[in-house]
Amino acid sequence: MRSQRTKAITITLSVTITLLCVLPLFAAPSDDRTTRSGKARVITDMTGRQVRVPDPLPRVALFGGPTGQVAYALGAQRQLCAVTASLKGSELIGSFDPLVKKLPAPRTTSGHVNMEELLIADAQLVIAGSLDGSIVEKKTRIPVAYTESTMAHGYDLLKEEVRFYGNVFQKQARAERYIRYLEKTIAYLRARTEGIPKDRRKMVFNGYGPSHLVTLGGDTFMHERIDVAGCVDAVAGISTAGAKEGLHSGLAEMSMERVLGWNPDIVVIDTGEPADVYKDPKWKSVKAVQTRRVFKQPVGAFVWDRPTVEAGVLYPLWLAKLAYPERFSDLDMIKEIKTFYREIMSFELSNAQAQKVLDGKFSINYGIAGRR
Repeated sequence: MRSQRTKAITITLSVTITLLCVLPLFAAPSDDRTTRSGKARVITDMTGRQVRVPDPLPRVALFGGPTGQVAYALGAQRQLCAVTASLKGSELIGSFDPLVKKLPAPRTTSGHVNMEELLIADAQLVIAGSLDGSIVEKKTRIPVAYTESTMAHGYDLLKEEVRFYGNVFQKQARAERYIRYLEKTIAYLRARTEGIPKDRRKMVFNGYGPSHLVTLGGDTFMHERIDVAGCVDAVAGISTAGAKEGLHSGLAEMSMERVLGWNPDIVVIDTGEPADVYKDPKWKSVKAVQTRRVFKQPVGAFVWDRPTVEAGVLYPLWLAKLAYPERFSDLDMIKEIKTFYREIMSFELSNAQAQKVLDGKFSINYGIAGRR
């Protein structure tokens, strides 16, 4: 009887100690978290909210698959304590930063955040979009800085975002260096393509998924990327506003009849290979198929169909080179990719790695669900 009573007391004490250890993680006031170093500063997030954070800020949880690479562009990756699964699962990022594989990835896809993993990461700040950020605020006391959750993510917003991250990580000089690189690239492309008459500009259709009929609409960031490359966006008049079951925001599924009507000069796919499209009888009358102008979307730190620091620079260069080889005969995409990664990401790519980016062969592990 005495041994049973002793065992019961031991179990009770064990449960009590566990609860005392865990509960403060959920209930700790934000002031305690942000002043443990004795100093604090106030940052303004992308929605205009002011957030109090410690100074310095060594433990940031950065959510959002495409935006995670900005930490590398700013040289702030050692300030990350938690990331999204797709950043951790980026083959290219992992090849240059094996430590990212050891970071917890409490966020997989939008709306899926593992609170236990986040709390174990002991984040002093979470940077997230509206859905993930609201979940964190409801369930913890960790301060949240919101990014602008929109697929209408033009270059002006990209520059604003990079400056926001520069302020958070106190890497303002690196942020401005990227912005200068971006602006120089845009100016170069504009100058090279401005003389092309409107009726001779190449029409581009981004056809994603197994059917190659899912696309980014004319109200998304992709419209501006195509325009900067001197091309015409086939879906310029297509709005993708509103939620669509099974599709990421900004995406919509087109009919084959619509694509046939547009008859694009260039088709960009992200699934399968161009040879598959060439053999598909449904596509045989499309100009891009008849002229063998179907191309696989490149994949680097992330796939190039998202509004990232990487794709913002490299996607329009790649597209312009494909569309107007005679105007860009001196543009070497292998060299451009290597230069970008060296100067912006501090990665030294080999020629083989740069070619692998162009061929869309680097893998991304997105976590529990696919990107679409």
